[in-house]
Amino acid sequence: MGDVYDFVDVGMKWLGLLLICLIFWAGAKTPCTVSDFYGLSWLGDPTLRHMELSRWLTTNGDNCSTEQLLAIWNNLAMWAGVADSAELRGKLLYFYARAAEREKK
Repeated sequence: MGDVYDFVDVGMKWLGLLLICLIFWAGAKTPCTVSDFYGLSWLGDPTLRHMELSRWLTTNGDNCSTEQLLAIWNNLAMWAGVADSAELRGKLLYFYARAAEREKK
């Protein structure tokens, strides 16, 4: 009976290690979800909206495809409103160039 418990104990240890690795792997790369960017556009205060949109781009921009970044670019005036700025446009251009290079490979 002790052999069964040893087998289960070892199996649980490996399962725990696997789960920890999966958690770190999943958290390592934030996905680029354009709807999350759009959701920030509903913030009422333009200054806060600008800060949050800029933070989102900094955090997620490297994970976006050229298609996703183009969708954000094309809708930015409508989504950001008065919070649209040269800073946001510059970040979009920066991440678009990086995404284009990635997609060439």
